Amino acid sequence: MFSTTCWSQATNFIARKKNLVWENVVISDQANIPELISKHPRLTVTSSNNSVYKGKGTLIKNTCPNTSPFMENEFSFDFEIEPGEGKYRVTVSNIVYSHAKSKNTTAAEKYFLEKGNLKQDTQSKTDLECLSLYFSRIFTMTMVYKNKM
Repeated sequence: MFSTTCWSQATNFIARKKNLVWENVVISDQANIPELISKHPRLTVTSSNNSVYKGKGTLIKNTCPNTSPFMENEFSFDFEIEPGEGKYRVTVSNIVYSHAKSKNTTAAEKYFLEKGNLKQDTQSKTDLECLSLYFSRIFTMTMVYKNKM
C-alpha cells in the first residue's frame, strides 16, 4: 500500500524570479477589456498595445475570515490582460500593501515568499486563497476559468 501527500495549487499564485505573481486564463467572449476594467472603480488601464492591456489596481480593500492582520491593509498591484480567441489571460504582479498609520508599504513577497518560493504554511495558504478569490472575482465576467492558456 502506498500513500502520498500533495498540495494542489488552488490559488493560481506562483513565484516567478522571486516575485509573487497571480495568473489565470478566463474562458469568455469578452472582447472589450476596457469595459471589463471600468466595472471596478479602483482599476485603471494605463496602456494598451498589440492587444495587451496593462493597468493598476490602487487602494484595494479585501478581507476574508481567518486571514492575517496585514490583510486588513489596502493594497495596490499591476495587472496585464492578454485577450485570445474565446479567452483572456490575466497576470497580476507587484502587489504592495500600504500601512495607513505609518504610510509605509510592504511588498507581498515579504509575506508570501521564502527563499524565492511560495510559503507552504496554513496561514499563508489561507491568505493567498483570499487574494486569489478576489482577483478571480474582479477579473472574471464568467465563472468558467482555467489556469493555463
